[in-house]
Amino acid sequence: MLNGKYCSAFVFSKFKKMKRLFSAYFLLILLYACGNSGRVENTVNNATNFLDDIAPFTSDSLVNMVIEIPAGTNQKWEVNKETGQIEWEQVSPDSLRVINYLPYPANYGFVPQTLLPETAGGDGDPVDVFVLGTRIERGTVVPCRIIGFIEMTDNGEYDSKVIALPVQTHWKNINSLQELNQNYPGVMDILQIWLSYYKGADRVRNLSVYDEKHARQVINEANSAFIKSKIE
Repeated sequence: MLNGKYCSAFVFSKFKKMKRLFSAYFLLILLYACGNSGRVENTVNNATNFLDDIAPFTSDSLVNMVIEIPAGTNQKWEVNKETGQIEWEQVSPDSLRVINYLPYPANYGFVPQTLLPETAGGDGDPVDVFVLGTRIERGTVVPCRIIGFIEMTDNGEYDSKVIALPVQTHWKNINSLQELNQNYPGVMDILQIWLSYYKGADRVRNLSVYDEKHARQVINEANSAFIKSKIE
């Protein structure tokens, strides 16, 4: 049988060992937490190529939209045309772009498999779109009904925006720009004012507002340009 003095020494030795192990474990957790506290996620990690893999049109005449920027946020995310992934736009090696104005008044994204070629006066990007309604998370593919189109230029480049409504929305009975203006007056004014100033004064010019027919023509032409770019 062990005497009391030996038992006390044994217990004390075990306690010291456990204390050292706990301290080391706690230190590892602390180091991991500190190492990740400054990490900024700047890419939507997804196996899908949002630009190439998603069809622009659905079987029931809707148009698919990929959300890059949820409504109410001001981080400028966009699709990478090489990888098809959605990334936070980088303006320098240590700086990510944030809109220095009011946050986006609607969800913002693009129509997959579209291209506005620079040779035709475009900016070389997919067709941009405002998806009206409640906030939609980044990377979501939303079947939408097209209702209008804002034609504009940005620093002299053609950079217009499609106006769309998700199928599942409290605005589901709105089928045209005219109905939007009648039932929700001021919405288009808000979008146009925001677009005129979010990059600073005198850079963006709103030219005209068109209906759904014109918007579909632009999307169809941009889809043809995208297909052509893949063949060449």
